[in-house]
Amino acid sequence: MGRVQLDELFLVDYRNISGLTIEPSPRFNIVSGRNGMGKTNLLEAIYIIGSMRSFRQSRRVEMVRRGAAETRIRGRFGDVSVGMTCEITMGREGRQVKIDGKGAHLDGRYFHALPMVIFHPGNLAIVQAGPDARRRFLDRALFQAEILYQEAYRSYGKAVASRNRILKTRPLDRRALDSFDEQLASHGARMVMMRERLVVSMAPLFEEAMERIGGGGQSRMEYRPKVEGGFDEIMSALHNTIEKDTAMGYTTVGPHADDLIFEVNDLDARKFASQGQQRTVVLAAKIAETGSLEKSTGRTPLLLLDDVSSELDKDRNRHLFDFLKERGGQVFITTTHNDHIPIEGDRVDFCVENGSIAVN
Repeated sequence: MGRVQLDELFLVDYRNISGLTIEPSPRFNIVSGRNGMGKTNLLEAIYIIGSMRSFRQSRRVEMVRRGAAETRIRGRFGDVSVGMTCEITMGREGRQVKIDGKGAHLDGRYFHALPMVIFHPGNLAIVQAGPDARRRFLDRALFQAEILYQEAYRSYGKAVASRNRILKTRPLDRRALDSFDEQLASHGARMVMMRERLVVSMAPLFEEAMERIGGGGQSRMEYRPKVEGGFDEIMSALHNTIEKDTAMGYTTVGPHADDLIFEVNDLDARKFASQGQQRTVVLAAKIAETGSLEKSTGRTPLLLLDDVSSELDKDRNRHLFDFLKERGGQVFITTTHNDHIPIEGDRVDFCVENGSIAVN
């Protein structure tokens, strides 16, 4: 089993970072500093290389350091991706991506080759917010797990948008609606199949992580599609809801309305779990995502943990790091104090101060 290993990170004019080049440890990289110094910016830049998007709600121009015209992010990878270099330039003119010095067309194969998993405080929305946050969690994992998911996801989104436009027209064009129903059902059935496969893979890993980090108790994750079944079932649901959809002006059934349920001791974690339990649920889901991606991609994902120690109590924190020591792979962890990270050996400590980074 290979792994995603970042051998060198190069940044220019990224948020508050004017420039840096670091050579991370192949195992643990502890990035410490006071809040607002740029620790999360470093993790965000790494994540962008793997996903081509931020885990924050940010526009590209906001990632460019004030006063600069553009930003550059470059990562050189080793292990299973030995010799692969990805460079991203972003500015007001858009985004340019080069792989090994050549312009690149990004498809599912790219994301499949560089799986990365991020845990950050905003991930609590996976439990606390509505179904869209949980669908986003599944979709981002599937962009990396399944080479063909990106195509199905985008085609489905276009079909839903077109169908919704027709639903708003009067008189209603049923012939046009039928053509988009077929597209929606075809792409939607593929999405449901891949989502179900992912959750089946993740569920036992989630339960194991909950038991180890959460200290026992029963837990469960379950995918709940709006429509059970494949193409025929989705087509039937679309026909049965046509009057409702016409009245509402949008499509009410399909994968865009699916949900993912987390339970702790047979109770919905969103409604009944404590905040500490909810944090553990999210972290366990991320650990399960990591394990599932390892199986589907054949390589251990790079793991990014943003301020994880402040999100967990002492016992959960200890269980987490015991688990991380056992698994392989490269890990980046941000913290306000590096002594909060109970890992000895196989680590490099970096200190961030006003966008500048140095090895401790």
